[in-house]
Amino acid sequence: MDLAYKRFLAEPPCRALFKNHIPQWLFSLLLLSQNFGIVIRMNLIETLESLEPVFVEAAKLALKMQIGVSSHNKTNTGDNLFDIVTDADLAVQEFLLEKISETDLINCHLLAEEDTLSVNKFNLHGEYYLAIDPIDGTATYSKGGKCFSTIITLHDGKNILYMFDYFPALNYGHKTVDSKYSTYGVLPDFVLLPEVKQTIIYWSSGNPEKNIPELYSELKNKGISFTKLANFGPDANPTTMFYEGKIAGLYHENMNVYDGLAHLSVAQAKGSKIYSGGQNGSLDLRNIQKRETGLYYPGWYLVLNTLSFST
Repeated sequence: MDLAYKRFLAEPPCRALFKNHIPQWLFSLLLLSQNFGIVIRMNLIETLESLEPVFVEAAKLALKMQIGVSSHNKTNTGDNLFDIVTDADLAVQEFLLEKISETDLINCHLLAEEDTLSVNKFNLHGEYYLAIDPIDGTATYSKGGKCFSTIITLHDGKNILYMFDYFPALNYGHKTVDSKYSTYGVLPDFVLLPEVKQTIIYWSSGNPEKNIPELYSELKNKGISFTKLANFGPDANPTTMFYEGKIAGLYHENMNVYDGLAHLSVAQAKGSKIYSGGQNGSLDLRNIQKRETGLYYPGWYLVLNTLSFST
């Protein structure tokens, strides 16, 4: 402790701020607080990893309920792609929350897509944000498609600490833990045209040409096109296509909090080129706002696969 204390005081910012007069007891308290935060973070991640069999079980419950499942719009937006919920969404989320709430994760600020019974068990003022998307790709799911998944994400307002994304119909998944990426199962074989490698996928609610005009023009000049995800058909999965190098990149705008960080998490873990922005300049994961279809992060991000250029 004495050595750490001396090194702390030797740092130029500390010398200027404290003039070598910070009491050692205060330094010890600061160090203890920092270490305590690290321990909490590690414990939460370890708990999530221990729950992965539960996440897989929940996703398989969704698969079991797929045949004959009923669906309806959650609000009056008329959007049949994003504003849709099934009985399975509700059942799978409640199954997950019942199991998760038995752990220390109950102290997290829960970001749950559906309003089920166990939502109120969690800490609205928690320091860590736990996002649950019971069925990502509900529109595909309700039509009998295979590319739907269960997504669990944890972040601290600045960094994505954990992301688990499992596709039960494919027995395949992605996972990031502290920016380390891994996969589960056998990679699906997506048959795409060669020119798709020169394509950046974006969601129908985004407008990259308007929102990032300089980047948009620069990429277009390099022969890169922007195409909506809907143009690839119901069983196209952007995360898998991005990981496999089958597309040039992904653009996401005003991401919903339940699944909107999954692709960013993978890109960070892969060391991909990332551009992002928000209301105050940078993308702020604590800035959570509400719209008719749910909670979202105001801002955008663009992740590039093998492309490199300077702005």
